[in-house]
Amino acid sequence: MVFYGRAQQSSIAARLDAQLLYAKTHIADRLEEALKRILFENCKFLFKTPTKTGITTGESVLTEGRTILAVGKREELAKQYPDLNQAEVIDCSQKLVMPGLVDGHNHLCNTHMNCCRAFPFDYGKISEHMLTTIHDPYGWLTEESIYDITMASIINDVKQGATTIENSTILPDTAFRAMSDAKIRGILAPQMATGFRLDADNLNMRQSLDKTKACLENYHDPNGKMQVVVHIHDLWDTAEKMTLEAMNLAERYNTKLVCHFWEFANSKDQSEALWAEDGGALAHYMKLGILNKRSVLFHGSMLDDREIEILAGTGASIIHNPDINGTNCGNCAYIPKMLAEGINVGLGCDYGSLDVKTSMKLMLLVHAIMPRELRKIEYWQPFEAATMGSARAYGLEKQIGSLEAGKRADIITFDLRKASQLLPMCTQLIGLQTELLYFLFTRNCAGLETCDTMIDGNFVRRNGAFTEIDEEKFIQKAADWCGQSLTDIAARRAQNKHYSRIMHPDFVKDEDIPDSALE
Repeated sequence: MVFYGRAQQSSIAARLDAQLLYAKTHIADRLEEALKRILFENCKFLFKTPTKTGITTGESVLTEGRTILAVGKREELAKQYPDLNQAEVIDCSQKLVMPGLVDGHNHLCNTHMNCCRAFPFDYGKISEHMLTTIHDPYGWLTEESIYDITMASIINDVKQGATTIENSTILPDTAFRAMSDAKIRGILAPQMATGFRLDADNLNMRQSLDKTKACLENYHDPNGKMQVVVHIHDLWDTAEKMTLEAMNLAERYNTKLVCHFWEFANSKDQSEALWAEDGGALAHYMKLGILNKRSVLFHGSMLDDREIEILAGTGASIIHNPDINGTNCGNCAYIPKMLAEGINVGLGCDYGSLDVKTSMKLMLLVHAIMPRELRKIEYWQPFEAATMGSARAYGLEKQIGSLEAGKRADIITFDLRKASQLLPMCTQLIGLQTELLYFLFTRNCAGLETCDTMIDGNFVRRNGAFTEIDEEKFIQKAADWCGQSLTDIAARRAQNKHYSRIMHPDFVKDEDIPDSALE
């Protein structure tokens, strides 16, 4: 007979509750929506595919359950589907309709972290600033607070157009429960590292790998609404032994390996010095075999021209996070060069109170002013990054990212009668210079909330309001937690204590990591 301690019993119970909840909501959604048809009729602007000419007017989108049945003129659809009049009709004659956005990188539990900028730190000293602004706020979290903060962050991102969200997180069972309750399409990334431990998630190397494995076995359903990926926090604060086991885990479960990558200048400099004998850090990572088509790299801000050219040959994807690059790191990934070399680029926001639609605007803006040889990007490319780019990064391009027959019904609409900031968008531009519509939308879209949001055939927003989530409740709860976290962390710091602890120095080789740090 096997006996479990209270902590293990609680963890097992939480996982079983989350699985039962997911099964109930998943089955209920399918039974209710399986045969229901909905017609998004006569779209004034239909952002159908993220290409130069991918915008049309006067077309309709017909869905059945979780699937897009057809896209075209209503009269054409009526010939194909004689019972079209029985479908529920949403008048889109004054709406902009597009595929749901795919937030390729977020930490839905980190909204409270920026409060810790109140404490002294130096971005030039990476370990110090990570302890102050990342590890301590993470270590402070509880299952209750992480659930509420995650829900508030989902509310923010979904209001701005996201239907799929990558969530790099601790306490993944609780995060899964929040993502399932919100009925989003999720990419769950349980965070792993060996260089630090958190009071909230005090796992050693083996326990962290086992936790990720359990999430893969219990929650990974890429044909449904939840994908689980294997997440190494960063290559400089994680033993290579763990990184290699993580890659093996990703291969075994046929999922992605995700990792923060060269976000800060000094992280690259110290990595280069550490692996100088291998010809530099990138050469070492290539030798290690962790840069390949399974790899999804967050940021890549410090990659130079030569390194971008090398990375292009690996098949790895980059998730661009322009806001955090600028405000936290003082840099910006060389996206025009990456696109020119054929690297798949997705888009994220990296922070719970930011959103991927605003990242589209920043992607359009910052690359027009960065003093580099390649400047500017095509008007449609931020939209492409926020849809098909992020979808491709996670192997979801056949399911989401565009409005095409056979794909999942992830659809968002914007009410143009209430969107003065989208003037002067006009249908006369279609055929004349269609791509200018991407520019007008992307430049002015920040802050614009969706009218309708459909995820996997289920409406989570209708007429500018959430259908089930109590928005005000979770925003208030998250606001209370933000204030409480600052009070608690300040009190802990006054005692020269933390909610996390360093297990081994960053930027060291495995032979210099004591066994006790991994146990």
